Amino acid sequence: MENLQQLVDKFPSTLKEYKTTVACGSIALLSGYLLYKYQSRGRVSEKWNKRYDFIVVGAGSAGCVLANRLSENGIFSVLILEAGGEDSAITMHMPVGCLDVCSNSKYLWVDYTTPQTGCKNLIDQRSASQHGKVLGGSSSVNWMAYVRGHREDYNSWESLGCTGWGWGNVENYFKKMEDYFLPGEALGHGGPLTVSANRNLRTTDYLIKAIKELGVRENKSYNSGDNQGVMKCHVTVKNGKRWSAAQAYLRPAMKRSNLHVVTDAHVTKILFDGKRAVGVRFVREGGFTYEVLAEKEVIISSGAINSPHLLLLSGIGPKEELQKHGIPIVTELPVGLNYQDHSSAFRNVFFENPQVPKEEHLYKANLSSTKSLMEYFIKGKGPLTTAAGQAFSFFDVDKEGNYFLSNKMPEIQIFMIGGPFIVDPDDEVLSRFNEFANFGPLLLETMKNADRRQGVVLAPILLHPRSRGSITLASADPLQRPVIDPNILSDPEDQRILKIGLKFVSDVLKSPTMTSLGSYFIETKFPTKDRIAPDVDPESEEYLEKLVSTACTVCWHPAGSCKMGAEGDTSAVVDPQLRVQGGIQGLRVVDNSIMPHLTSGNTNAPAIMIGEKGSDLILQSYRGI
Repeated sequence: MENLQQLVDKFPSTLKEYKTTVACGSIALLSGYLLYKYQSRGRVSEKWNKRYDFIVVGAGSAGCVLANRLSENGIFSVLILEAGGEDSAITMHMPVGCLDVCSNSKYLWVDYTTPQTGCKNLIDQRSASQHGKVLGGSSSVNWMAYVRGHREDYNSWESLGCTGWGWGNVENYFKKMEDYFLPGEALGHGGPLTVSANRNLRTTDYLIKAIKELGVRENKSYNSGDNQGVMKCHVTVKNGKRWSAAQAYLRPAMKRSNLHVVTDAHVTKILFDGKRAVGVRFVREGGFTYEVLAEKEVIISSGAINSPHLLLLSGIGPKEELQKHGIPIVTELPVGLNYQDHSSAFRNVFFENPQVPKEEHLYKANLSSTKSLMEYFIKGKGPLTTAAGQAFSFFDVDKEGNYFLSNKMPEIQIFMIGGPFIVDPDDEVLSRFNEFANFGPLLLETMKNADRRQGVVLAPILLHPRSRGSITLASADPLQRPVIDPNILSDPEDQRILKIGLKFVSDVLKSPTMTSLGSYFIETKFPTKDRIAPDVDPESEEYLEKLVSTACTVCWHPAGSCKMGAEGDTSAVVDPQLRVQGGIQGLRVVDNSIMPHLTSGNTNAPAIMIGEKGSDLILQSYRGI
C-alpha cells in the first residue's frame, strides 16, 4: 500500500497528462477490495454442531458483542444465527453511503407501522420502521451517530427497579467498549469500538455558531454523562470506514474454533422442555428447517421488533394474544407492550447568500470521482468519509413552552443532517430512499426540491415519549412480519414538546448568523384537508401545529418491547439480569427491547453497551463452572 501511495505522489503530472482516469479508478477499486478483504477477516459457517453452550439469535449491535465476549475465554461453544447475509457491500463501509444501504432491502427488515397520528404526509399514514438484516444489524446500516445518552437516563432505569443499571455502573461498560478520539477519564480508550470526529461540512460551523447565539453552550465532550448543549457529531468510523459492531466485535472473533456464525438463518421458534429453553428452530434458503440445542442458554438479541415477535411465536406473551393465534402458552408475560420509538418532524433550511460554500460531498458525484475514490481507499479520507449526521443540540423544555439547559434528561434533540446528498433529485438512491421512507407525493416533492438547493435538514426529535405502543402478531406464521404500532404522538404532551422543538428551529433561523446567510424554510406541503391559508407564516403557532399533526415520522430507534424491571414488576418481561421471567429458565433477552424507556439520543451506543453488560451478567452466572 505504501508503494502504491509513492507511485501516485511521484507521478501526478504524468497521470494527468496521459488521462489515466480509468487506471486510477481501477487502482482505487483494487485497493478498496484488498482493504475490505483484510477488514472482513473470518468466515461464516456452512456447517454447525447439534449442541452449543450458548445460542445467540441475531448478529446485530448487541449480538455481535455477545458472540465475541462469550467465546473469548475459549471454554464455551457459541453459535450465533443471523437472518440476513454478510456485510459485504462496499458502500456499506463508506460513511457517505448510509443513504444507499439504509434503504436497500438486501440488508434490511422492510417494516412499516400501522397508521400513525402525525403521519398524514406518509402513504397510508404508515411510517417506515426499517432495521438491519445483516451481520452487524443496524450498526451496519445506520447513520453512525454515537450517543451514550444522559446519565439520568440510566439513573432513572435503576430507580424503576433495574438494579445495577445506573450511570455509575453502565459508564464502565461504555468505557470498556470505546476507543475514543477525545482524551479524558470520562471516555474509553483501547476498546474495540472506534469513535471518531465526523468529517464536518462548512455549513456545520454556521449552525453551531447560530445555536450558540441562542444562549446554548457548546458541549464538545457530550458523551461524558451530560449531553445538553450543542455539539458536532461523533461517529463510529475507523480510518474513514464505518466501524460497525460486526467489524469491531464479530469479525475479530470469527477465527475462534469455539464460535460458529451462520447467516441466512431465520429463527422461527424457541424450543422448550417444560419451561426451560433448550434450543431453537430456524429456516434457511429453500425452506429447509433445522434445530440446534443449547446446553446452557438461548439468548435473544434480535432487536425491539424481532425479539418480542420470536417470544410471542414461541408461546411467551399476553394470554389473549397467544390464544387469538392458536399458540400454546408457555408463560404469560407482557411481551410486545411498552414499545417506543423516537419521533420527529424535519424542516429543510436553505441559504440564499452566495458566500455559503457549495459542499463537495454529493453522493453520486463522488462515487464517480476518481480523486474521491483514490482519497477514500488509499488514505481513508475525503468526501466519501462524510457521515450524514453533522451536529446535535439537546435541551429541556418547561410547561410554558420555553427551551433551556438543565441537569436532567433532555426532552428534545435537534439532529442536523448535511445536504444536499444527491445531485439529481431523480437519482436512483434518493428515489429508493423516499420509497422506503414511505413519503407521500407532497412530502416527496418537498424532498426533491430540497436536493436542488444548498442547505441542511434540521430535525427536532422527541426523546422521551409519554405514548406507548405495541408489537403484536399478524398471524402464527413465523415468516409473516408482526404488527408494529409505536402509537407516536397519541399523548398530547408529546405533541406539545415536539412543537417546542420546531419553535427552536424557527429561532435558529432568526439568529444573526443564519439571517446573514439568507436562511429560509421551504414550505412543507400539506394534504388537502389539512391545508392552511397560503399567507400563514411558516414560523407561526398554527403552522407548527400543522407540522406536528401531519409531517412526523419514527426515527428507527425502537425500544422497550421486552421491558426490564424488578422481580414482581407486572409490566416487565426480563429481570435486571436480563433473564426472562414467568418461571422461564435458560432464556435471556439482550438488546434495546429491554429498555424501560428510551435513552436521550441515537440508540446504537446503548445497544452495544447492553451487549457488553449482558455478556458480563451471563459469564458471572457460570463463573467457576
